[in-house]
Amino acid sequence: MGRNDAKRVWDIPTLIQIYPFMMKRRCDSMVFQTVTIDVTNILTFIKDHTSSQGKKYRMFEVVLGAMVRLMAERPELNRFIAGKRYWQRNEISVNFVVKENLADDAPEHSTPLYFTPEMSFDEVACKIEDTIIAGQTPHSEGYTDRAIGFFLHFPTWFISMVVGIAGWMDRHGIAPKALRDADGLHTSAFVSNMGSIGLDGTSPHHHLYEWGTTSIFMTMGMMKRTKLPDGTWRASMEFGFTVDERITDGWYFTQSLRVFEKYLQEPELLLQPAKLPPPLLSKKQYQAKLRAERKQAKAAKRS
Repeated sequence: MGRNDAKRVWDIPTLIQIYPFMMKRRCDSMVFQTVTIDVTNILTFIKDHTSSQGKKYRMFEVVLGAMVRLMAERPELNRFIAGKRYWQRNEISVNFVVKENLADDAPEHSTPLYFTPEMSFDEVACKIEDTIIAGQTPHSEGYTDRAIGFFLHFPTWFISMVVGIAGWMDRHGIAPKALRDADGLHTSAFVSNMGSIGLDGTSPHHHLYEWGTTSIFMTMGMMKRTKLPDGTWRASMEFGFTVDERITDGWYFTQSLRVFEKYLQEPELLLQPAKLPPPLLSKKQYQAKLRAERKQAKAAKRS
């Protein structure tokens, strides 16, 4: 059975195919990684470039822009496990929370954002900028807030029933987009900018949720400046990643981190078009590939 939010991935190495049967939940397969990246060049990039809306880019927009570009070029990061099968999302999506202000009682708003692999960095950044501005507007409500607020008016038994039905629909891949948007946990990645709320020290690792399909959670720490012996200053930022290790192998994850680091150290690369990989193989194409490989193996044995 198919899904309305993703395509089935057939071309999966044999070893990885068994993972969903061995590790049935995301909490069984969480892997944590912390990386510290030099972001000095982002500060120069922000100073020298202006968006099509006439505004300076934010550090947050550059980081998320790098994440979106990374998933466009390395789509195995945009996968999730459902029904013990592998799926790749039809779109790249990111969710983050915007707090209206830094008061204890200030409301928070969450809205999933959707991108296509072909989108330019400026399009991605402007979409993020608009979302941040809307979330910081006093008394604003995102789609997630309105949807959850509506259901919270009902008795607890009714809420439990609705959540149960929604979970069943999601497991079977028939949940409508409006339902997936209501919780924001059906996105490619969930990003939390801990530095923006003044959390010093190391960037914490966030757990993955069993609810939804989000396979990657990234946290951002505070930017720190360091004076070098030659008198120059460098800026760095710590990132905490929590990933579902079942979606791809360790080599792919490691190389992806290197690509992410490269985009943050050379942000001008984001202004270039994405180098998109070939599309997914269909079931028929995958079976044809297997037949060709078997035929090639037999021919090699004869020779």
